[in-house]
Formats: sequence, structure tokens, C-alpha cells
Amino acid sequence: SILTDSEKKTIIERLGKHNHSNIPKSTIERQVVRENCKRKAVDSISTKPNKIIRTELLTDNYSNLCHKDFTTVRKCMYTERRKYYPQFPKSLDEVYTQLKENQNENSLMFKGEKFIHIPDNQLFICLTTAQNIEFMTTCTDFFGDGTFEYAPKYFLQLYTIHCFKNGHYVPVIYFFLNDKLKKTYINMWKFIVALCFKLTKKVLTITNLHMDFERGAHEAVKEVFPDINIVGCRFHLGQAWWRKVT
Repeated sequence: SILTDSEKKTIIERLGKHNHSNIPKSTIERQVVRENCKRKAVDSISTKPNKIIRTELLTDNYSNLCHKDFTTVRKCMYTERRKYYPQFPKSLDEVYTQLKENQNENSLMFKGEKFIHIPDNQLFICLTTAQNIEFMTTCTDFFGDGTFEYAPKYFLQLYTIHCFKNGHYVPVIYFFLNDKLKKTYINMWKFIVALCFKLTKKVLTITNLHMDFERGAHEAVKEVFPDINIVGCRFHLGQAWWRKVT
């Protein structure tokens, strides 16, 4: 132990001897990088760990680290982030409950804006922003399609809606759906219309909608937008023909 002055700048007396071995420089560097990256991982929750690590390495000359150290640091960053989130849900009801309770938390915001929307009857989960909804009101051509391969756990499909504007296809809304029933599609489109009016005070109109040949999806959108023009997708038509051939 040591005795210093009141300003803790000058050592007045040393008591005892330190006989422990010197700490390797690689251990010190690893500890510094790990703690800095853990702090930044929490402060910037949406930044990829690899990017945070690369940025940290640029701030100093860490010359004694190896690839294994970076793997350890990355795992620590994910572990630190999980402390600020609830445990992984074990059922669909828990998914809805956790998202509803935390949908207004900063960690679940996009640039400070709410983007998780859940209807009161808990039929699905909608991901979009007010800016996306505003953009939709300026478009006439929409594309809707569902995928089952990339649907989150406890959901049947991920349904994506794109807009076509100035030669670009822009994804504007994502839905996590429990099924592919006509009733669900109807509620989905009604929810979009209601959300659009709530956020923009504008009535959403869709002139052309490109989609596959799922009958329930066609009937549902026709019920919400009676004058809509539905355009079939050649890719999905080819898939349907090929299933008949094989």
C-alpha cells in the first residue's frame, strides 16, 4: 500500500512490497478494448459490434491483440446489450406483451421515432414509420408479398409492402402475421388505412397492387379498396404452373 498527499499526486510512504508478476500488455489492452466496446454497445444499440470494434481500434495502437480477443469482445458486447432487454419470449402472447410494454422505449425506436405498431386485438405486428406512411400517400403502385422462410419465431409469415417511385422499389411496411387467412389480410389493410390517417391525416389510396395469386389476399384487398387494380406476378404464376407440371 502507499500513502499520498491530499491531492493524490505525490507518494509520501510505501508500505509492504508487491511481489506479483507484471500483467501482460495484451491482457491490459484486451480489458481496455472490452470495457470501451461494451459501453459503446449500450450507448449505440443499433450499431453492429464489428463496427464498434473497428472504430475503437482506430483510437489507439492496440498491437498485442489477436483474432480470439475480438471474438471474446464481441460476445461480451452482445451479453451487455441483453441486460437492457427482457428475456426471449417463450410464446406468442409473451411476444405481444413484451413489445407492447417496451414499444416506446428508446431502444425500440428508429431515430427517436416509434416504428412498432400493435393493434389492440393483437392480430399481428406492424413495423413502419410516419415518414414511410407519408411516402406511401405519394405513390400509386404497390407490391405486396409474404415469405415464410424468414418469419420470426411464433409467426407464420413476414409480409412486406413496397412502393414503386421514380424507378425504385422502396420497402415501406413489414408485418408479422400469425396466419394467411382472408380475415387477417382484411384487418392488415384496414390497419394500414387507419394508421395512415392517424399519422398523416390523409386517406390512403392504392391504384395498382402487384401480388401473387393467393385468392384470400385478392379478396381481402378488394374489400378494403374496391376500385383497386390487382396485377398478378409472373414469377409466382410460373411457380404455380411448374407445381402443376411436376
